[in-house]
Amino acid sequence: MEVYIDVIFLVTWGMDALLLWMAGRLAGFSAKGWRLFLGGFLSALCYCLWLCLFWESGGFFLSAFLLTMGLFAAYHPKSGRNWLRLWGAGWAASFLLGGGTELLFTFTQSQRLFGQGLVVERTAPWWILPWSMGLSYLALKKAEHWLTANIQRRREYCTFRLLYEGRGIEGRFLIDTGNGLRKEGRGVAVTALSAVLPLFPKGEQVRLLSGRREGLEWLPFTSLGNPEGRLWGIRAEKLLLSYGEKTITHRDIFVGISGEDFTGAYEGIVPPVLLEEE
Repeated sequence: MEVYIDVIFLVTWGMDALLLWMAGRLAGFSAKGWRLFLGGFLSALCYCLWLCLFWESGGFFLSAFLLTMGLFAAYHPKSGRNWLRLWGAGWAASFLLGGGTELLFTFTQSQRLFGQGLVVERTAPWWILPWSMGLSYLALKKAEHWLTANIQRRREYCTFRLLYEGRGIEGRFLIDTGNGLRKEGRGVAVTALSAVLPLFPKGEQVRLLSGRREGLEWLPFTSLGNPEGRLWGIRAEKLLLSYGEKTITHRDIFVGISGEDFTGAYEGIVPPVLLEEE
């Protein structure tokens, strides 16, 4: 079998650069184009040198080494946590580029739309490149909303755990700089009624859904569509806010309840001041 190492190098270079770009998108990191191409170049060069010397695939350890080298050249992560995020995203992108594409080919034979082309090695046919690029683009576009809410704009959100009368719920807060509500000198987080219902017994849930608010606390609040002039809420035993690498705990704190659900991938809003108080 004749092998054209220059074709293998060019295909691998393009695939590796695309993989590094996808890993950054999935993990929420950005890099300049030349760094992505540098990472892909180094990975492709080492892979081709390995083929010339040993003519073996190299297996998992070679793949891990090439991915690590490419990620370092493209993103130069500083912390172990960022390394893990990029690594996980890199393997996910690798599966999408390689495994996902091969599964599509196996079941549909759609690669024949481009013809068989020049197969330079059984594991590196040229037609994987355009198909992988197209599929990866479609997958990222399909997940665009989720990526925006969970990764690209992750600094605008925090996760929370709310404890009330022995029950707990978890979710995500939008960090709302326009939320100036305060009660007893502390900021006020607001959750959707549908999110806090599991904190109440079944009978209480029915009562709350019917609009009755006996037993709840309140603070003065006026807004469009709120003729009562009150924001009802509960006295939470504990509110834990996780933002980045830190967790802030608030005890015996008022948490407001909104009768309307929030649009987007979050269950409530929290003022930035609660992320600063201990």
